[in-house]
Amino acid sequence: MSTQRIKNIEKDFYEPAFAYLVENGFENTSVRDLCKALSLSPGSVYYWFENKDDIYISVVQYGTKTIADRLFEFAFRTMQNPKEFFDTFLRKVNEYIREFRLIFQVTASPVYGKMVRHKSMNFKFSYDKYISRLADILGCSNEKIAPIIYLIISVLSDYVLWEDYEASKMQMDYLYEIINKQFLPAE
Repeated sequence: MSTQRIKNIEKDFYEPAFAYLVENGFENTSVRDLCKALSLSPGSVYYWFENKDDIYISVVQYGTKTIADRLFEFAFRTMQNPKEFFDTFLRKVNEYIREFRLIFQVTASPVYGKMVRHKSMNFKFSYDKYISRLADILGCSNEKIAPIIYLIISVLSDYVLWEDYEASKMQMDYLYEIINKQFLPAE
């Protein structure tokens, strides 16, 4: 399949389908509802996907990757000044709070969780690329920065689930102190 064709499917189907799931809820959306909202026939959608589960999992996987890409691009832009990143990260996460809740709901589902995790194994590869780029920005090894990145992802998860800004901000401040002591030149 050509790159342009894939981009068209992403733009014409995945983006609006993910937005629809976020807006209407995973449990409140049938394939028929989704197709109607996107002005598509169910037959055309089932041409690209094996079944309803494949549709939902693919859409959520697309949404997860899209948001991860955006957050890591934010990190790449702001990590030149790590204090800025750690001070503004939670506000950036707020822009995607509803999307994260949908992703967590699907991932925690006994029906869909295992399928999402299995289909999303390639995220580890993406995370490794992100970690490598951030290691270059900070001038350190991948092995040194990887635990920090995974801790930031944990803070993000905790923040989305519990909405405790103060506790999450305290964690981010602590991670900044680690970065400041281990990776940044002394002032």
